[in-house]
Amino acid sequence: MDFFRGLALVMIFINHVPGNMLEAVTSKNFGFSDAAEAFVLMSGMSAGLAYSNAYARDRINAVARILRRAGRLYGVHLLTTVLAVIVLMTGHDFLGTTALSERVNMMSYLEAPWTTALGVLTMTHQLGYFNILPLYMLLLAATPVFLALAARSRVLLLSVSVSIWAIAGWNNINLPNFPTDGSWFLNPFSWQLIYCIGLCAGISAKKGETFVGYSPVLMTVAITYLGFSMFVIQGQNYELTAWGDSPALLAGFDKGILPLPRLMHALALAYVVSQIAVFRTIAGSAKLAAVSLLGKQGLAVFAWGSLAAIVLQVLREAYVFSSAVEITTLMIGLAIQYAVAQRLETAKVVVKKQARVA
Repeated sequence: MDFFRGLALVMIFINHVPGNMLEAVTSKNFGFSDAAEAFVLMSGMSAGLAYSNAYARDRINAVARILRRAGRLYGVHLLTTVLAVIVLMTGHDFLGTTALSERVNMMSYLEAPWTTALGVLTMTHQLGYFNILPLYMLLLAATPVFLALAARSRVLLLSVSVSIWAIAGWNNINLPNFPTDGSWFLNPFSWQLIYCIGLCAGISAKKGETFVGYSPVLMTVAITYLGFSMFVIQGQNYELTAWGDSPALLAGFDKGILPLPRLMHALALAYVVSQIAVFRTIAGSAKLAAVSLLGKQGLAVFAWGSLAAIVLQVLREAYVFSSAVEITTLMIGLAIQYAVAQRLETAKVVVKKQARVA
């Protein structure tokens, strides 16, 4: 899973520098979902693998571990937001990147700094491109509840999760923004479904069980749907998905509410990748170990990638990049993330060696 998480992080970084030439080869151009759905699905799987057995043995300690991890996510989110605001403010004041400030929801820092700071602390104010960690933190904090339901029955957990997704999407139930108007870009009541599906898959894997086994019929349906999705996106044939007056939850593409077309695409892609052996071979290839390393240190890589992306957004807003400069700056951003991951992985190995000696 480290390889696929690393691949998702690479695509998220590239997509967070909109308009660059590499963006055309990321997953969002070949189907209804993008790397964000993959990231949240794998986050749920990681939580199931990491906490399900511990929760069964000692609920109090397991919950404490989960909440500590959620607290760390919160701290990383606050730090990256503060640094991003500094970057954006520098661009706004010295490079004239006002249009970018407006696009990423930064203007309220200038208009109402104290109330905006309160909004940041409560996660009700989120910069554009800095809204995945608040979602992830909230879902992780809710994981003890999800695990309690799964302990009774994974079917029960998924039934409750689907109900919440449907009710929230149908009735536009979301968490509010503050001090600006509107609501969270990634609706946690909607996105908890793909997280819970991943959680159940992780629990099954931890138990040595198969969450969804191979089925020729299911494989055919999944591949057909992936092909249909690519045809729609590549050809901009969105009219093929217009099912009369169907609500946005069932036939739309609004990323925020995780509508059915996006959800089905993410799950179909995950199923095909998990069932075809060649993908496991690719993921385990030593030639692609750098991508797996990014996945192993996902939180740090995501944080540094977010900061590198916002720096590049400011520079691209202020200056015209040639193709060579564009590629070079993206490669530098990825190299920074790899260097961070390598340093952390080396430090982890050293700590393990010292622990064995002690």
